[in-house]
Amino acid sequence: MVAVLLGADARLRAGVVVPAAVAVVVAWVVLAMATDHSSVSSFAVMWVAMSVAMMIPTVTRPMMRAADGSAARAWTFLGAFLAVWLIAGVPAYLLMSALQWTPFWIALAWIVAGAYQVLPLQHRLVKSCSSVPFTGRAVDYGARQGIRCVTSCAPIMLAAMVTAMALPGFVAPVVVLLGLTALLCWEREPSTPRQAMVVVGMVLILTAVAAVMMFGSGAGHLHG
Repeated sequence: MVAVLLGADARLRAGVVVPAAVAVVVAWVVLAMATDHSSVSSFAVMWVAMSVAMMIPTVTRPMMRAADGSAARAWTFLGAFLAVWLIAGVPAYLLMSALQWTPFWIALAWIVAGAYQVLPLQHRLVKSCSSVPFTGRAVDYGARQGIRCVTSCAPIMLAAMVTAMALPGFVAPVVVLLGLTALLCWEREPSTPRQAMVVVGMVLILTAVAAVMMFGSGAGHLHG
């Protein structure tokens, strides 16, 4: 990812790479400062910040492919890509508001995320992110990338979000989200084998099962 960005010409670095990097950093600061997750407006701010902070680093290659030397095309791609994630925030909010997010339900969310990680379908969706054909229309390309991205990582994103919202302070939530961002970037590397992704899924399942055994039904209300 870094090599792709460093390989951009000076015009793209000034018009796209640097502003996008600044936006990502600002979004991480917003995530670190977020304390109220109960209202629609606070969730919306957090979801937008999450989309910028965590998703832009995963699409640097297709962004530069869509740019083809043009900063305007790069931003058009990012706008369409992020629009898909913003739309996905609506069902995410409804689901996250529908449950009492006790430790038990959070652990169950990780079990579901780990099980999805093991499925061949998830691997095909992740790998298809790097093979979406670019036909010259940056907006279509960005939207298709967004759809592939949402469908490939929605369960693990939900698990990470409810975990981050439940954890106290700002260090632990940011560590969880940073770890997930690194995982998503790693998964999208063309050289990442399916076997390694399956191992990650099994680790998530076993860790979550251990948490269920530890917390039981989870009496504490963490998020709603």
